[in-house]
Amino acid sequence: MLCWPAAPTPIIFLHTLTSPPLKNNSLPSDFLKKTGALYGIWTLLGLHVLVWVLVRGVTDSNLDHYADMLENYAWGQNLAWGSTKHPPLFAWVTRLWFDVFPTLDTAYYLLSYVNVGIGLLGVYRLALALRRPDLALPCVMLLCMAFPYSNLAAKFNANAILLSLWPWVAVAWHHSVRNTGRSGWLWSVALGLFSALAILGKYYSGVFLLGVFLAALVSHAGRRWFFTLKPWLALLVFVLCLLPHFQWLRLHDYVTLRYVGEQGSHDGTDWTQLYKFAIAPVAYWLIPWLLCAWLYAPGQPDVLERLRGWPLRLVRSWYPQGWDDSLFWLAMFPWFITLAFGVSGFVALSLPWAIPVGFGFTLLWLRNLTAGQAGTAAITTRLRNWFLAWCLLVVLVSPFYAWSLASDGSYRHYMPRREAASELLKGWHARHPDRPLQWVGGAWAENALLAFYGDPSLQVVPGVPDQFPATVNPVLNWAGQGGLLLCPMGEVDKPTPTNCPQQMQTWLQAHGQLAEPIRITVERQDFWFPKRIPFAYISFDYLPIRP
Repeated sequence: MLCWPAAPTPIIFLHTLTSPPLKNNSLPSDFLKKTGALYGIWTLLGLHVLVWVLVRGVTDSNLDHYADMLENYAWGQNLAWGSTKHPPLFAWVTRLWFDVFPTLDTAYYLLSYVNVGIGLLGVYRLALALRRPDLALPCVMLLCMAFPYSNLAAKFNANAILLSLWPWVAVAWHHSVRNTGRSGWLWSVALGLFSALAILGKYYSGVFLLGVFLAALVSHAGRRWFFTLKPWLALLVFVLCLLPHFQWLRLHDYVTLRYVGEQGSHDGTDWTQLYKFAIAPVAYWLIPWLLCAWLYAPGQPDVLERLRGWPLRLVRSWYPQGWDDSLFWLAMFPWFITLAFGVSGFVALSLPWAIPVGFGFTLLWLRNLTAGQAGTAAITTRLRNWFLAWCLLVVLVSPFYAWSLASDGSYRHYMPRREAASELLKGWHARHPDRPLQWVGGAWAENALLAFYGDPSLQVVPGVPDQFPATVNPVLNWAGQGGLLLCPMGEVDKPTPTNCPQQMQTWLQAHGQLAEPIRITVERQDFWFPKRIPFAYISFDYLPIRP
């Protein structure tokens, strides 16, 4: 049977430096349990990150098809306090990450799953804050098998970054409510800071913060908390942290808020999207939900008894324990509130919004299904073995999935982004050996491939540099610099419908440029690319007019 290693000597040693001396020079059993659990969570998170980075390295020959991750990279180039679509945090994180790591797809997937690991560690700490250390590791193991924390987490974007933020807001809130003295004040500061970071990740976090506020109102301890200074300290820190972003919005005519408003529903309630979002907790968390209700059966039932009680446990796993059940409300309010907004027609729901809402689901299920049970440690051991089997399964399946993509001629699999960047830069330097290329415009955000895969010093422009949205965070002195406008045309045999070349030619002619299209075709050739599928790219040179 596979088990997490026992507590390492360095952890015990560090603990002795920060704790009072132990009587009789012995370590108490409860401390050994705590350090063992601490080492266990790091082993669990390390294994989860390693497995999924490996899987993505095998199955994904490109970043996401919609270029969201390239878009993050482009936005992060200027470290501005906002953009035309989203608040800036995930772009900042991307920039800081690639200031350290090379611009490789594998490094980007490592960022995606480190982000997940931070969120899972927050869920672990939330279980400890709720004084359920027995559920801390099991709830994280179950979450590791949910799609938002495994498969869907690969695409690092505004939705994914909330996976790492919302649990820590919940942790800080619980400690702020329950702790007194200096600890309570420090956690209140952390609550304000984490809440501000959540908003800077995505404005949708406002739904979650509303849920935290309502969870505090329905909780007896939460209501008493409002009559202390701690929530007001958290609010003060929250506002101070967001002031630079508010100032940026004001100076830019609230461009991000206008974009959010444009995404709203203008034709009443979208019942199709509402239905999809309503069943998202079942769809996204189906595997851990089924497994949790199967394993955590009372007593030692045989297979038939376990099967007969399974449906009831599936339902009971969602039960609240009275109106004062802060865990239930904290876990469920983001889902409920989002559905309410969708029913009202105020917003058009998007299924990816459901990615961060379920951070508390597994903790809720385990709390309900283990109530009054004894001997859950043996069940947790079985869950650990299921988790290890899950890790082994996804690793073994990944090469077959990758080969199926290659055999089917998948568009995403065959996109030659890195090869295109190399050819485009070679072409520029051949045509203009004495003129450095300094910015790239054209089709956003696919044009960022030149900076990510080619020359990181290139400034990526959304469209053309003197028009919206490029003027929100403008490239300084672009007119005096060499630039390239890129229009990806898709597969040569099945070109993508686009008017990008016509738009770029019109703009260049208006600026006194020749506007001659330069067409290249590139393809990927390797064992994993058995088919020959060439892709076409059209580019245009922008050269400063010499006086």
